[in-house]
Amino acid sequence: MTSRRPTEDAFLGSLLGLAIGDALGMPIAQQPGAAATPLHTPLTDYLPRRFRDGVEIAAGEFTDESEIALCIVESMTVNGGAIDPDLLAPRLFHLACGESRRWMQPATLTALERAEATDILQAPLDEDGPATGDVAVRGVPVGLLHSIGSFDPVAFRRDCETVVRLTHGSPAAISAATAVGFAVRLAAIGSPPEEWARETAAFVTGAIADRLNRLDELLGAGRSLDDIFAVTGAGIDAVESVPAGLAAAIVAERFEDAVFAAVNAGPAADTMGAIAGAIAGARFGSAGIPQRLIDGLEGRIYVSLAAPWFWKTAQKRAGLLIDLKPVQQRPTMPPRF
Repeated sequence: MTSRRPTEDAFLGSLLGLAIGDALGMPIAQQPGAAATPLHTPLTDYLPRRFRDGVEIAAGEFTDESEIALCIVESMTVNGGAIDPDLLAPRLFHLACGESRRWMQPATLTALERAEATDILQAPLDEDGPATGDVAVRGVPVGLLHSIGSFDPVAFRRDCETVVRLTHGSPAAISAATAVGFAVRLAAIGSPPEEWARETAAFVTGAIADRLNRLDELLGAGRSLDDIFAVTGAGIDAVESVPAGLAAAIVAERFEDAVFAAVNAGPAADTMGAIAGAIAGARFGSAGIPQRLIDGLEGRIYVSLAAPWFWKTAQKRAGLLIDLKPVQQRPTMPPRF
């Protein structure tokens, strides 16, 4: 396997890609209480979305997938790369009280409300618990953090489990987030795309590993992306949305090929767009993202500020960057709204 040290551009590309794919899928993602914008041609640009209560979400806005991932980025940045539920949970509680609540799956909302009321910030393991793709997206910042320095699989799995168990105790959800994080890491370190599905399947367990092995077989047989989506599915469950998002990133020759294929594939448009965008963004870097997709993204300033600090945190955590300057307070991130 080839390997490179990820650059700041790869971190920025992955976080921008995550948000771009999410925002592209936002108007057509099927969520309770929302009326999706009817489309008769493939989506290739940002669109607004109007909810049944009259609230309109502007074109280019991203949803809870990106919001939560960026909360994880912010929490790890201020904590030297370590994931502390005591730092992260209040950020999620705040999201659940705002517009991000519209996008959150019921299981996530219920878990956050329970955690805030009980101050128990790690959900118990639950073999029968839900595993939706939105939770799997939390693996993105973990994958980026662990792409720099010596890879510790035990620490990697622990970090993926920690971010998932803020709300979900399902081993399937943990495995899905681990798969997304591992794929992001592979993309960031320059592993060949044709190896991503196979290597990720070997690293995880359960149904998600079986689906990724099936994906690797389909890719090896030269099946088209439409055929692959038909086999893997493209629903909200992680066992469908994770392989579909990964497939879109694997076959893409350009960043935009990945996100457009993912968001047009099925009902989990925002989730699959976020997964495909994060992986493709790590591969192609921010320089490979069309400028119009960056310019049209609401919250791009926040992402552009967060990524360099997060990259420096990963460098310091790995012992690759020593800051001899006097410690200065990191600038406060601007509000999203």
